[in-house]
Amino acid sequence: MIKKFSAVLCLFLLCAAALPAQTYRIKYSADDKDPISLENAIRLALENDYDLLLTEQDVVIAEQRLKEAKFLYLPQISVNAGATSYDLDYPTVLPENLGLRLISPKTPNQNDSDLFYGVGVLAMQYLYTGGRTSSTVSMANAALKEAMSRYEGVKSSIIYKVKESFFNYMFLQHKKELIDNVVARAQKITAGGNTSRLDNIIEQTQLAYFTSEQNETGEDFTSARLKLLKTLNKELNAKVVVEDDFEFKPIDVDLSKVTLWSMEYRPELKSALYKLEMDTIAVKLSLAKRYPDIMLGASYDKVGTDNLKDKNFQATLALKLPIGYDYNTQVKQKRAEQRQTVLKRAAIEDGIRMQVTEAYDNLMFWQKETAARVQTWDSVNKEFKALDFQKLSKEEKLKALEYYYKAGVGYLEGIKQHMLAVAQLELAVGQDIR
Repeated sequence: MIKKFSAVLCLFLLCAAALPAQTYRIKYSADDKDPISLENAIRLALENDYDLLLTEQDVVIAEQRLKEAKFLYLPQISVNAGATSYDLDYPTVLPENLGLRLISPKTPNQNDSDLFYGVGVLAMQYLYTGGRTSSTVSMANAALKEAMSRYEGVKSSIIYKVKESFFNYMFLQHKKELIDNVVARAQKITAGGNTSRLDNIIEQTQLAYFTSEQNETGEDFTSARLKLLKTLNKELNAKVVVEDDFEFKPIDVDLSKVTLWSMEYRPELKSALYKLEMDTIAVKLSLAKRYPDIMLGASYDKVGTDNLKDKNFQATLALKLPIGYDYNTQVKQKRAEQRQTVLKRAAIEDGIRMQVTEAYDNLMFWQKETAARVQTWDSVNKEFKALDFQKLSKEEKLKALEYYYKAGVGYLEGIKQHMLAVAQLELAVGQDIR
């Protein structure tokens, strides 16, 4: 029965030790399905990102250090047992790690083979430490929060990288479809013979321009695909089909509101706040070194040369007053570090406000610019479809096709830049703003 209980207990402890790592991982587990939506792409990227995995382990380490710090509230208990062979001319005391037991020289009636046996238990409880124990626990707790903030910062950075590669992939996918269609039309227009060498030069130059655009777009599309696969931590030969939602969606944003959100949600600022808290606690720990420790200790021993017939018990209330020369220097050092953190925090706040303002201005520009490009594209596309190509010369047809292509590229570029501008503002704010 005891063996079964021990096995169950060990299994429970192993599961408890593995729990923190699973807690941070299970949220990002995602099914690998086609087509890949933006949300699922973010989950796939978070699943096995190297930097995120490292930061995740920092969180796990900080959790365990917090548990270790809380153990300081518990009494220190040790059990020892030993058998000592000795040949003494004068009484001696065993070393501390062997039990601190007093052994006297053998009496005439003792055999040379006799051993000195000892079994004991020692308990030590700190009753007062000048706030050092509670400050140590608070320090570990602040370190855990700081590690979690760094984790959120790395996660935000990864999410933006996914959005950037995802939007660029969709943009180039649409651009490739557009240029493929344009090249096919241009080849049909230039298929017949020309009446003059000038017309031939114009047609060949125009077709070469479209073909060059097609080749560059194809190369860019291949590079975008590899970048997306790398961001998603998938095999480079994997098939990628994205869920297409490539359209202009203007949003209403208030600068003062998103700036206020950034002060609340940005992980870098939270991390700086927890670092300041840690420095404040470090000052308290330096001051606490001036205060004494009050300890209560108790021990129980059973000793003897041929059996454990002798018993010893003691309980001690002790006061330990530390005396040092570096109290003032340590306090000044910690306060200087605290001041440094305050200055860094102010710099981080200013930097975040600047990032939010720049991202907001960029979004406002592209929101206005993209709306104009969408309107232009709708008008050009409508006119192009209604155009009577039978009445146009080859040069006019190719020129109309060029204007059509440029308007389409501007339209697609505007949508991509607007989507990226929204993602940049969300990165600056540290929160989804939709």
